[in-house]
Amino acid sequence: MGEGEKVAVVACAGMDKALGSVARVSVFKAVEVLRPEKTELVCLPPALTGVATHAEWIKRLPVIAVDGCAERCATKLVVKNGGKVRGRVLLPVSAQKHDLLPEAASNIGPSGLKLAERVAEEIASIVDRLTKEGE
Repeated sequence: MGEGEKVAVVACAGMDKALGSVARVSVFKAVEVLRPEKTELVCLPPALTGVATHAEWIKRLPVIAVDGCAERCATKLVVKNGGKVRGRVLLPVSAQKHDLLPEAASNIGPSGLKLAERVAEEIASIVDRLTKEGE
């Protein structure tokens, strides 16, 4: 699989929010463990400051935005930088769907880890759908 067939994944950067922490844990699991050959991790700070690789991935690849709250910062960043959000995960919806809540931003706890696992699986499923569309 070439780089042109990958999917960019952008996570919430809400460092002070428990669901933001879950978003980041789930994205790392999806990108590094579940679908490493099919994904590129886009980090919000480098993308915001215009680091070429991150900005390029947003513009060139289909993007999955993983937002930790209703502010939807990851989604807004992608759109602002000329990318197309082709998949989206909103953590409050996932938390409600799975009936799981993290403990705190600094320590998401067992329930938060379980939620991160479920969200990582959701992300992997979206990656699979998007990469199949490109075949």
